[in-house]
Amino acid sequence: MIELIKRNTPKISDNFILKNIENDNGFDRYEIYSENGKVVLAGNSNLSLAMAYYRYLNEYCGIVITNGDYDISSTGTTPLPEKKISFTVKQKIRARTSYEFFALEGNYWGFDRWEKEIDFMAMHGINAALQPVGFDGVLFHFLNDMGLDEKLCLEFSSGPAFLMRQLTGNVAGLNSVNSKEYLDRKVYIGKRIVERENELGISPILPAALPSVPFSTRKKYIKMNIFKAPQWYNFPPIFFIKADNPFFGIFNLRFLKKQQELLGETKSYFFEPLYDVNPKGFSSHLAAIGESISEVLHEFDPEAVCYTHLSSIGADFFKEISGKKFIFINDSGDESLLSGTKYITAIKGNLYGRTAIYGDMNRVCGCPFSTDEGSLGTAVELDTFRENPLYCAAVLKSATADEAFDSDEFTKDFAQKRYKTDAYTNDLIKLKNLCYTSDESVGSIICARPTTKIEHTALFDTMERKYDPKELFKIAKSMLENEARKVDAVRADIQSVLRQALSDFAAPVYKTATEFFKSQNVHNFEQASNLFLEICEDLDRLLKTREETNLSTRYEEAHFLGQNKEEKEAIDINFLMLHTIWGPLGHTFLYDTAWAEWGGLIKDYYAKRWFMYYRSLAVYFDNPKKLKDNSKKRPYERNDYKGSYQLKRLANFDNQFLEDYIPRKDGIGEEDVIDVARELVEKYSEVINQF
Repeated sequence: MIELIKRNTPKISDNFILKNIENDNGFDRYEIYSENGKVVLAGNSNLSLAMAYYRYLNEYCGIVITNGDYDISSTGTTPLPEKKISFTVKQKIRARTSYEFFALEGNYWGFDRWEKEIDFMAMHGINAALQPVGFDGVLFHFLNDMGLDEKLCLEFSSGPAFLMRQLTGNVAGLNSVNSKEYLDRKVYIGKRIVERENELGISPILPAALPSVPFSTRKKYIKMNIFKAPQWYNFPPIFFIKADNPFFGIFNLRFLKKQQELLGETKSYFFEPLYDVNPKGFSSHLAAIGESISEVLHEFDPEAVCYTHLSSIGADFFKEISGKKFIFINDSGDESLLSGTKYITAIKGNLYGRTAIYGDMNRVCGCPFSTDEGSLGTAVELDTFRENPLYCAAVLKSATADEAFDSDEFTKDFAQKRYKTDAYTNDLIKLKNLCYTSDESVGSIICARPTTKIEHTALFDTMERKYDPKELFKIAKSMLENEARKVDAVRADIQSVLRQALSDFAAPVYKTATEFFKSQNVHNFEQASNLFLEICEDLDRLLKTREETNLSTRYEEAHFLGQNKEEKEAIDINFLMLHTIWGPLGHTFLYDTAWAEWGGLIKDYYAKRWFMYYRSLAVYFDNPKKLKDNSKKRPYERNDYKGSYQLKRLANFDNQFLEDYIPRKDGIGEEDVIDVARELVEKYSEVINQF
């Protein structure tokens, strides 16, 4: 634990005394007080000490950390606590369980970045964390040891953007990096993560079983009974070993041993029988899988537990496994199914890392997950911590809170500590009351695939706003008028609020342009469509003022993971596909799933799609009814990817973008975010009231 303090606050590391105390009837406990001119941190474990350390920094040094990419090394003083703080964490489990986090970020990091993330989790009391890093390497070595061809084994592991969907039994071998050296590096990083998490008292949650096997294993193991899984969003089918076949136990027991050999020890595992697919027709598989997984885990380690999402099992099959080794992640909200079982309650947010301001602050501050009868604790399922810092901070606090806390008071405290001034408190409370009122993921008209009928940007979002974008614009304007603008967090949040306000404003502009097209009002259509494209251009300019809000910056972070041309090209296409069409290449349902309003991505991708769209409308201006740009079939209330002539043109553009994209750093950081924000606020102050 002392090493964590030295890593994060080296200047004051000698000012702490660490002491061990007993737990509180099995619950984690910590104390903070002063002794002989030093700060005493006392806890029943390293994790409790880490919680005490962060609480001290938060309450006495004014430090708030909302994501793992932080730097508090300049902290130079240690005020002595005026009174003793004693706290017992009544939530047994505080797990971090987002799959998409690894697709978006975690699978691209080296250990130096993971070290900070693990410290971040420990300081916020996370005591169990999904840890799939290195699974692809384990899978390769396991299959190779079982006698399968090395080339096949390499191709069977999906690339970093899609590996989690292989672990949840949806795909296999999607965009493989196809490099043994790459896989061995991932195993090395994964092993170090497991070691560090165990050291700090975070239980790594590792895969409990093989999610699927190559079809060719049946040729080598003739008696193996495998079957085709339900197809997932047009991806090629994958194959399971039948749960009641002896090879299920043989293969998975050997897999667990290989995983332990390569990654290290744990007692926590995860497995998703049928994640995000219709279980119809697979009742016998679901009925058998719980028993089989329980038997394998019990033989491997009698103390092991297995996490699984309630939505992955389904109500009809829940009772088959409810008495086994499973801890359910309640992501369905149907608590009637949970009576007499072990479960934790999911807190969701920041879906697929989308750049939208949203989240239900009142629900989070109300801590319903800490008071659910029978609940063992919380599953934090934020797909990224880069967005929505206020909401993230509330979620992290709630993970260890044992009672509700006032959202206004929390927001005031957060504003003071994040901005080092109370000048923005009222602005942040207004933002909370305006945008942080719902868990429903907010869409973006700019990132939506252009047609005359848009209901969603991606699956599971809404184009509706529960607030007036003009009010959000006023908050951005108010923040700019304050004098305390030198703090980096202020600058970042001004950019974020104005980005959201202009993005929201683009929606009524789009609707107006569409109405003018249908009514054949050429002049007004040109004005509205040009305004829409101008908003895109201005947003791109605003986002280029900061390094981290650009496509090329995120792209290069991923690109760095490869160590030769072939590896880099495979990783690059993983990253680009994830943030555009998702896949499969031929006919995707998941296009724009991980959309993001980033500099460069707006200008070079989204805005160009809109320019194509508005130019194509001119051809049909004499007879708008002839335009057939929407598909007849509307899966998930969206257009079929290639469901019309216009949509096929967009698909060709998507593929060309993936083929031609070259990261460009030109323009990034050349303008000051405050100067650009002021200019845009002045520019749009009048026109925004016309829509």
